[in-house]
Amino acid sequence: MANSAAKPKFSLRLLIDEEKNRVVLAEAGKDFVDVLCSLLTLPMGTIVRLLEKHQTPQSPVVGCFHKLYKSVSDMSDDNFEAQACKNLLLYPRSVKESLSRKLKLNIDDTVATGFFICPYFMSNESCCKVYSNTSASRCCYCGRAMSCEIQVQGELADGVLPSCRTSFIITDDLKVSLNSMGLVLNVLNDLGYAGFDKLQEMLIDVGSEEVLTLLGCLFTSQVPLTDTFLKKHCMARKRKVLTPLVQEIVVSGDPDKCVTIKVYIRKTDMTILFAECREDFIDLLFTFLAIPLEFACELSVDNVNMGCVGNICRSLKDLSYEKPKEVTDSKCMLPYHYNFRAQLLDIAIQEGDSGLECLIPTSGASSDCMFSRKIKKDVLSKGERIVKFAPMHSNPPSYVGVGFVKGETSFIVSDDLFITPMSTSSTISLLSKLQLNISDIDEQVINITKAEAVNLLRASLITNSALTNGLSNFLSKMEPQEATPSSSKNPKTQMPL
Repeated sequence: MANSAAKPKFSLRLLIDEEKNRVVLAEAGKDFVDVLCSLLTLPMGTIVRLLEKHQTPQSPVVGCFHKLYKSVSDMSDDNFEAQACKNLLLYPRSVKESLSRKLKLNIDDTVATGFFICPYFMSNESCCKVYSNTSASRCCYCGRAMSCEIQVQGELADGVLPSCRTSFIITDDLKVSLNSMGLVLNVLNDLGYAGFDKLQEMLIDVGSEEVLTLLGCLFTSQVPLTDTFLKKHCMARKRKVLTPLVQEIVVSGDPDKCVTIKVYIRKTDMTILFAECREDFIDLLFTFLAIPLEFACELSVDNVNMGCVGNICRSLKDLSYEKPKEVTDSKCMLPYHYNFRAQLLDIAIQEGDSGLECLIPTSGASSDCMFSRKIKKDVLSKGERIVKFAPMHSNPPSYVGVGFVKGETSFIVSDDLFITPMSTSSTISLLSKLQLNISDIDEQVINITKAEAVNLLRASLITNSALTNGLSNFLSKMEPQEATPSSSKNPKTQMPL
């Protein structure tokens, strides 16, 4: 990430209770609220990477996601369909990345998607009219490196929110509203303040370090403004044990679309120790790293377990002006590079890149050319012309119908979602580490449909026991019991892997 000292800062006005060392509310301009709302557009893998860099000492705060991310990082490149698949999980792309680039403060360290063409396309009309997202590609006509980087105009409007001259009021639990005197009085009254005698104003500068701390506090704190700006840290919270909410999850989808896994359960406490699965289930889990925070929040049963993240999501919807489509769509959209075997969640893949148009001026100078997704023909002056450029589909590749990891492979997934390819050594090592009585282990087969996938995602966000908390309600009903001598297994529970 770029040096934080070089990043811009902006002011935030806090109203604090010094005696209780708490933030009562904050008054902020559009720039800060833009940044706050843009956190919702970050892919979960990006959030994990940013927080692991920022935390001192390193302290994972996003449920099981740090283990899921580490699984990708540690796994050999040979287990992925291609190196690009691994990169798309470690550095996930967003369909809204250009929106973040236009913020006055952007904490995302993902390298922006570049556009490169052959530097001789003007001097040689026969050169291929294609562009690539990497300068390592070569022109299919002259063979030269496509090293000429171009800027594409008109990608997105500036900022997350529409132009707004008013300020905003933000409560300590990150409910955002348009500023008004009546709102401030209501907030103070609800908190039991009869006046301002116990309250002090504080004007602070907010930069990338503070925003990263606030990002961590979204997952760990019920009072993130206090913990960020007064206590200046985000502590890892005690992990939640989920109350089963499966009956409250109403899902729709193809009932025939499912992924089968085998889970191993400790009978004495009904903990799922690990799962044995194939590549389709791994693709499903790895997809969690690519989805944006706002979509994860949407699936979290009306945000009841997402705390302050849910408050930001609801605030953005409740603000009383027309909101841009880019921010408010609840359906998850991933860039066209992504595809995977197990599509159980409501995820849409962006249509393939439709290409660029180049406005070539009368002078014919390449430096004066303008590139855009679409150029209106009625703006052309005499002698100007439009040339279409197509994407070079081989880079970045689109793995339509394939997936992230190679097929015909078995994997072991731990309760906290650490994933390893199946091998004799890893199996023996895992069983030895668990120090279990073999007679205390039961195995069951589970069909993972949309309901189970939603529960797994929800559990992985707020606990460090995603399999147990996410799937226990889908197991065949059996009571916890004392370990008994090993008995023969029902052959129907065996799943060929």
